[in-house]
Amino acid sequence: MLLPEAPPRSVTNGLVNADGLNPHDTDVLAAALGAPARQVLNRAMELGPRTGWRDGYLTSTHGFCPPDPSAAPVALAMSSGRVWSDLCERMPAVVARGKVRESILAIPLVYGTPDVIPDNALWAATVCLGILASVYRYEERNDGHEGISVTASPGTFRNLSGEADDEEEETKGIPRNIAIPLRQICTRMGRVLPHLTQYDVSVYNYKLRDPTSIHPYLARCENMDLRWPVRSLNTSINLRLTSLGVQRPR
Repeated sequence: MLLPEAPPRSVTNGLVNADGLNPHDTDVLAAALGAPARQVLNRAMELGPRTGWRDGYLTSTHGFCPPDPSAAPVALAMSSGRVWSDLCERMPAVVARGKVRESILAIPLVYGTPDVIPDNALWAATVCLGILASVYRYEERNDGHEGISVTASPGTFRNLSGEADDEEEETKGIPRNIAIPLRQICTRMGRVLPHLTQYDVSVYNYKLRDPTSIHPYLARCENMDLRWPVRSLNTSINLRLTSLGVQRPR
């Protein structure tokens, strides 16, 4: 693009150093700034701070990852939504004991409205509520024998969710103390339906072991952990951390 035609033989004959044929630095910069990918990046970095990065992060320094992975979890922990993150932190032990559904049903109803959950906590709230809804649904379809103890029979929990007739399939059967804030949070995030993606539980669900360990670079697998793992399985954790590494520039 910057050198569309090869220089004539009269210029290259006897040429000792070809560096002089390279385009000027200002021309290279102008071409880079006008490239479609650069335009998308600049637009994302312009709109992101104004929208609270609800469409996801995209920066030249951190790629698709949040610049501070602890910002949203800390904001959530300082709000009433801390009950969600506290349970998610205990989830591996809760799953092992087969007490997922009882623990989720014991959570008080906390609304996902702006006066309760601030904008800077939205990503953490999305991940926590999505995890709680997912593990509740999982236990609904499994008998609990993978844990240390066996859960109560499915009939024990019938009619406790109280879903509406016109409710979407994504939240049918999920307790109201999770389904209501999940729908509210996802609506604020611009999502048509409440859902949790693989992207959510990897890119927005990690923490740094040592923020000062920057060599060879900060965000490397051995310096990261999942913030809210569902099970204490190294294979599952490493899979999500590996997918996370792809999203972040070195």
